[in-house]
This record gives sequence, structure tokens and C-alpha cells, in this order.
Amino acid sequence: MKQNLLSVLFFFSFSIAAFCAGFDIRTSSVIDQPDVEVLGSYNGSWYAIGFEKPGNLNKPPRFKIFKYASGFKTGKISVLFNSFGEKTYYLRSAIINGKISMFYAVCEMRMDEKTMLDNKEGHKELPVIKQQSFNLDSLTTDGEAKTILDNKEDFFASSGIEIAESNDKSKTAMLLKPFYRQQKYKVIITDNKTGDVFSKTYEFKELKEYLQFLKLSVSNDGHAFIAAKVRDDVYSISKTAKANETTFYLFSVGKETAKPLQYSFTSPMSKEQFIGNIQMTVLNSGELLLTADFFADEKKQNFKGVSLMKFSSALDVIGKRDISPDANFISQAATYHAFKKGKEFSNLETQQILPLDGKDFMLIAEYHDTLPNPDKTQPHISERGYLLSFRIDENLAVKAKHFIAKKQLSAKVDYAFSASAFCKGNDVFLFHNAEWETDDEHNMELQCTRLPADGGEPITQKVLNTSNDFFTCVSPRYIGSDGKVLFEEIKLVEFGDVSREVKLLEVGVK
Repeated sequence: MKQNLLSVLFFFSFSIAAFCAGFDIRTSSVIDQPDVEVLGSYNGSWYAIGFEKPGNLNKPPRFKIFKYASGFKTGKISVLFNSFGEKTYYLRSAIINGKISMFYAVCEMRMDEKTMLDNKEGHKELPVIKQQSFNLDSLTTDGEAKTILDNKEDFFASSGIEIAESNDKSKTAMLLKPFYRQQKYKVIITDNKTGDVFSKTYEFKELKEYLQFLKLSVSNDGHAFIAAKVRDDVYSISKTAKANETTFYLFSVGKETAKPLQYSFTSPMSKEQFIGNIQMTVLNSGELLLTADFFADEKKQNFKGVSLMKFSSALDVIGKRDISPDANFISQAATYHAFKKGKEFSNLETQQILPLDGKDFMLIAEYHDTLPNPDKTQPHISERGYLLSFRIDENLAVKAKHFIAKKQLSAKVDYAFSASAFCKGNDVFLFHNAEWETDDEHNMELQCTRLPADGGEPITQKVLNTSNDFFTCVSPRYIGSDGKVLFEEIKLVEFGDVSREVKLLEVGVK
């Protein structure tokens, strides 16, 4: 049976690749589990976990691990593993220190199950978190599960975890966020080359605030950066907080850090500069880049620009600048929305910050709106429109900027609309779906816009036409060690508890 499966994998990937000039296209067969989590690549292979069906604390799901060689020419599937047991809540998985690590929470009493499933950010209460490792070659368990947080020893309960990988994949950082009324957090940094693990619990009581943790990043040299803001859903314990203000914090943690370094700022940053979407990215130079969309009005949130701040690992500010779409973009974007005073772009938001060689980076913004559906029996309509790209150098100067037109509307498949970029050298390849204004499950096209390193005009090519039923989900995307990029292809189905089928799409740019 397995040999037949691998033969199908090889034949299907070869037949797809044959007709796509400029791209090497390979597609796996459908992963035979209803819930799929893609882990990414390691040593030239792709890894994913398939869960038998959506589970609960009484009956968590069983799972399999899937391994595919680049190009899907060969593959391997693990046995069907039993779940981690009753009263366990699965969190997520990652490839850490040459192993697959699966993380899950455990409670002792049935009465604790409700708090483990709270859907408000920070309000889950996970008393114990465990890590189970699996061998990447044999796809078998590697030792017993380890406890990485115990509220009886660490003196706080976690509300969840964040995992970040450095650009060169040599370091992995994990943040164990606190239950919303507690003032501790834990950071674990793993060196994937040496196997060294740094783990420490920190307090932020001296801030006299409760924090909501937003982002986690880690540099190639092992510095973890955390972005947080003061919570607005609990009673403030600050004596200095002002109405209509939000305070943000950055923390820097390293192996030698006795106490986290920190930097703070407050929104609005000026009279008409209210902060919205925050992105935190570590550049290939090791510097931290913080980008924050800002607006002239806190309520209307019409996009006015992006605030850029660059920091050293010690959180010293080494660069600061605001950039905004100029008048040349207004005529191009006019078909998407009306402009207020010729300055503000509605429904525009930063989609991705892509580090380039050295200290340069690419900023990509995307138009995204939610519209009411005339058919009241259907969900709202998701609209994703044009993209703006800004190539920015180490001095935070804009070297090139471009408008990429697209318009997509659907009430069913908004996961297929997002855009995602990766780079080869300083050439950027931006994947997105073609203009598409229908819910018909046919003939959607995946496209790739190349943004040349010299700042020249974008070049858009068709990558492939999807099958009659599958849609390419371009965000998130997974980068392989050989420079290839992996996407998920998803099909909406209605088979009992199964609502979608997934297969994997590998794209190599020639």
C-alpha cells in the first residue's frame, strides 16, 4: 500500500512540473487526516502532522507524522500515535534541536478543563505544559515527555506559547505567556547546532501593569525579542496610566541576561499618530526592526503610514523613520476606495516584513476589508486587494516602491487570498492569487510577482492553475533549506467532522 502511495506521489509531482515554465512545481497527494499542521523543512525533507479528527479534553485526537523528500519523490508515514491522554490540550509543534517537538497542556481535575479552553486571549489557564520529542528519521518517540512548565514550581500558570525560529534556523525561542492576571513569563532558547538550552522565568511586577504579549522573534546569535502591551481588559494597577493611551514594551533576553532589557513607547506617538498593527522582525544583521501601522484617528483607523524603529540587541534605538504611500499610489488605488484629503488609505495594513541580505528589508502592505453579504445565509465577504511594496535600506531609506494590482472577493475561501514573499539573494518573489471575484471552486490562478534586486519594475508570471477543487493558501509559507517554498493546497469538503482536505505544493523558482 505504501509503495503504491509513493508511486502516486512521484507521478503526480512530475506531471504537474512539466507545464510550468520558470517554476519547478511539485505536489503531494492528499494527506489522509482531516486536520493538518505543517512544520516546515529539515535536511531537505518536509514534515507535517495529521490529526485524526478534532478532539476535546475527554477524547484528544490521535495523529500521524508525515515526511516527504524534496520534490515528493519519496515519503514516510509514522504509525498512528495515541493521543497524549485525557485532560490534555494540544498547543502546537515545531522542529527544535533536530527533533519534532509537540507541546501540550495537562490539568489534574475535570473542573480545570473549562479554564484550559477559554477563548479570550490570555485567559486560558494551563497549569502544566509538556514537550514530547520524535525522531526525524524513524518518526518514533524520542524518550519520555518532559515538563517545561509547572505552576507549582514556576509559580505561575501559562495562557499559551509562542515559538520563533531565527533566519538561519540555528536558534529556536519559546515564550510561555502568563495567565492574564499574573506577572511572570518564561523564555526558552535552544541552540539547534550545539543542543544547548537556556531557560529562565522572569517577573515584570516592577512595571505595575498586566501585559498582553504580542510577538516573539529570535536572532541568529540567540537573542530573543518580545513585544507586549498593557492589557486593556483587566483593572489597571498603574498609577500613571492615562485615558486613551496604550503603552507598548519591548524586551530583549539572551543567555547572559540576568534581567531583561526593555524599551517602552506610548500610543498615540504624536497628536495624530495612533498605533495599530505591530510587526517585529530580526534582520539578518541581528538588529531588531519594529514596524507599526499608524492612523490619524483612533476610531476610523484610515491608514496613514508605517512607523519604523530599528534597535540593537541591547534595545538601543539606532534608526527611526515614518514612511507613507505617496501621491503616485493614489490614482492606482482609487478604484478600491475613496480618499480623505488625498492622504489616508482605508483598509491598508502591513502584511509582511521580509529580511534581505545584510541590513536591508522589504515591507509589503495589503488592502483587506470585510463586507456585508447580500445573501444572509452566507458568511461575510472577505475582500483582499492591491499590494504595496517598499524596498528599504539599512538607513531606513526607501530604495524602490511598487503597486501590485489584484482584487479578490469571497465568502468561502478567504484563506486563499493572502500574499506571501520569500527571497533568493535580494530578488523578492511575491506569491499571490490572481484577480478573482467569484465563489466558484474552479480556475483560480496562483501567480508570482518578481521584484528585482535593482529596484526595477515588477514582473508577474502565472505559476499554475489550481485543480477544480483545491485552492492554494499562500500564507503561511515554509522555506526549505534548498531555497524552495512550500504552500498548503486546501479543498472544502463536508464529510462528517471533516471540513477540508490538504495537500502540499512545493515551488522552486528557476
